[in-house]
Amino acid sequence: MKSEKHQVPADKIVGGRYSLIRSIGQGGMAQVYLAEDRQNNNAFVAVKILRDDLSHDPEFIKRFSTEARAASSLDHPNIVKVLDYGQENELRYIVQEYVEGSTLKELIEARGALDWQTAVPLAIQIGLALEHAHRRGIVHRDIKPHNILITSDMAAKVTDFGIARAANSSTITLTSGVTFGSVHYFSPEQARGSLVGEKSDLYSLGILLYEMVTGQVPFDGETSVAIAIKHLQEMPQPPSLLNPSVPPALDSIITKCIQKSPDSRYADARALVDELDAFMVDPEGLYGVLTGHHDNQANTTAIGLKRPDPNFGKLKEIEHAIVERRRSRQRDLAIVISIILIALVFIGAIGSWAWDKVKDNFQTGPTESVFLLEDYRGRDLSDVLPLLEDNKIKHRIDYRENNTIKEGVIFDQYPEDGIEIRPGGTTLILYVSGGQDLVTVPDLSGETQAMAETELRQTLGFSVTLQFEYSDFSKGRVIKTIPAAGNQVSRGSEIILYISEGLPEVKMPDLAGRLLIDAQEELNNMNLVVGKLTNMSVDLQTGQPVTVPESQRVVILQNPKPGTPLRVQSMVSLTYGTQQDYHYFLNPTPIPTPTPEPTPTPEPTPTPEPTPTPEPTPIPTPTDVPPPTTELKPPAGTPPGQQDKPSNGG
Repeated sequence: MKSEKHQVPADKIVGGRYSLIRSIGQGGMAQVYLAEDRQNNNAFVAVKILRDDLSHDPEFIKRFSTEARAASSLDHPNIVKVLDYGQENELRYIVQEYVEGSTLKELIEARGALDWQTAVPLAIQIGLALEHAHRRGIVHRDIKPHNILITSDMAAKVTDFGIARAANSSTITLTSGVTFGSVHYFSPEQARGSLVGEKSDLYSLGILLYEMVTGQVPFDGETSVAIAIKHLQEMPQPPSLLNPSVPPALDSIITKCIQKSPDSRYADARALVDELDAFMVDPEGLYGVLTGHHDNQANTTAIGLKRPDPNFGKLKEIEHAIVERRRSRQRDLAIVISIILIALVFIGAIGSWAWDKVKDNFQTGPTESVFLLEDYRGRDLSDVLPLLEDNKIKHRIDYRENNTIKEGVIFDQYPEDGIEIRPGGTTLILYVSGGQDLVTVPDLSGETQAMAETELRQTLGFSVTLQFEYSDFSKGRVIKTIPAAGNQVSRGSEIILYISEGLPEVKMPDLAGRLLIDAQEELNNMNLVVGKLTNMSVDLQTGQPVTVPESQRVVILQNPKPGTPLRVQSMVSLTYGTQQDYHYFLNPTPIPTPTPEPTPTPEPTPTPEPTPTPEPTPIPTPTDVPPPTTELKPPAGTPPGQQDKPSNGG
């Protein structure tokens, strides 16, 4: 039960950006909340808040941080994307994409056993997710239906990659205190506490597929330890016995997945996916062929005896206590086994007698030749076929795509070498490499990012890495791919998808006062286009345009203005003139014009005064002679006629 201190208020902001809305689930390790990302248009995300007791464990903190970083590097349509992770005060959190739907466990509980036409495609999707993770060195370690999310369109998404599970009713902890995952689904090597690799995930997927088609787990018991021991020692009954609609071929695939020895399972997730794909096409084919070491109870026991393990010994001690409580049941079982053994001895005696009779009949009849099968693996089919045809051996060729074996080379066979068969009898099946599963990279230039990703991931099965760069393509459109369109590459290969950010922006520089040739060079270097050039230089006297030599042209005006954000390839207009024009533009006060010397104003020429005609001087008579006086001359310019007027001085 979770204590109140583990609850987080639904209105809390985590990491400064994730606004928690409501709780949408919980487990032994974390509480999961629906949240809005306030820095991404309030997009829905799922935020997992880890338990307080785990958040204070130094070993768990280190492991969690390392594996959270690894999980965030995974990018696959069948994996729930880890978007962010961090710590805020005492809260440690992981932010994942929000997937609407239910868990696979909820789907099985609601429907019961799924038909194989539904279960196998889900297993294929989970296998593709595991292949992607394994190629990046990440082992899930806890594949179970609780960790598989199913969308409304039946897409499977694997979650909780690389995060250790807490101890609860569905997990088991051994002597070192390390939690190894969910006991109903974990592998024998997990039960032993051994090194866990990629094939451990394949075992868990086989258990999961078993549960999907039967509606129940293959191993169950009263205690976790009892279940763990069954993983180590027992093989379950075939799924088809619980659900008759399951084809025998699917029985074989599941059986190969859950072999006790990792070496007897599929080589990797891709090999399993390939067989499931082939099974969907031909459900009656031959699949799940076991090569090399085959598991059985005796072999498993021998391995346990030769390689004692402290954890396994501890399991046996615990189980011994459980067995003591079941002695009465074991006594009943011993009686049943005794009866079965007696019956087997009796049947064996009858069989031996019958075989002697049959052998006698064969010896008395005509002798038929037999053909000893060789090991044809690694040989060219063209070399083997003549041998089979010459000996009239029935055979069937099964071509399989293979990225590691040359086309036309046999990589497996059934029956195995060393078996004797009769001509015309048993059919020899040869599995031949069809070469690499090559896919042509399509030309996606100009397409939207979403369409291109869907084509590459879902349709063609590629792994996609996104790169963003500026280009003259519209923003969000595909520029190119690496490998380039038209190349043939193996399905599942990585394709780098280059997405356009549109044209980059630059800031318009301040060009005023600079030589025009320098300004043009700078604009060209900034990937801006020089547009209209206007000459504003004129003769101030005549008002006529003046041609300015190129080396003397100075930028006076520009459009757009300095500091304006521009997309590259934008056009810029410039107005130029002389250096004097630029200074005049900055200081529009007219330049003083030299004042010409003033032309002297001509003085009016004075009208020449008429010289008065002297009057005849009368000859004075002695009586008429006045007394001597001073002669008064009229002032200059006195009009004629007034000259003789006497003054009023009298």
